[in-house]
Amino acid sequence: MKKIVGALALLFSLSAGAVEWNNPIEGFCVGEYQVVGTIGLGQGELQINDDQDFYGYGSVGISPSIGLWQVELRYTNFDDGGVDIDQYGINFKVDFTLNCDVHCLYWMAGWNYSEVDVDEVIRGGLPVIVEDNGYDNYWNAGVGYRYRWTRDFDTSVEYMYNDVGKVAGFDLGHLRGLTVNFAYRF
Repeated sequence: MKKIVGALALLFSLSAGAVEWNNPIEGFCVGEYQVVGTIGLGQGELQINDDQDFYGYGSVGISPSIGLWQVELRYTNFDDGGVDIDQYGINFKVDFTLNCDVHCLYWMAGWNYSEVDVDEVIRGGLPVIVEDNGYDNYWNAGVGYRYRWTRDFDTSVEYMYNDVGKVAGFDLGHLRGLTVNFAYRF
């Protein structure tokens, strides 16, 4: 009987500890994690049109108080006059070092769903009127350099590569973006 009671006590103590460890609400309350809101503005280029224009995004993410990594839900918009891309995705950012209190280099990767409105594309140097829309799923990757001005506010410069595929009968190629970002931690 002692062995059964001992085994049950061990089992319940392990499960109680696991429940406590996996409680994200308590992690936010004690300051272990922070919500990060980010706005990025810059310039992008879609491979098929070879034209640079507006590229911007907004995201909401979760990060430990010490940084190191961030998971974010991101909305991005690119519009070069011929193609308009609205993409929704999830990204993972990871710092290259474990000790970047003030500044650091980071890499990121993610997956996007995009709604694409294709008005015209450039083929052989000539515009082709398409007037069609579609959607695509694709991966993205990038690098950035972040500088923390205060404990809660940082800026960064970020390069993002999106592997857009075939939409509305045309292979749009890749979408590259370079942004300046402003992030605040709550």
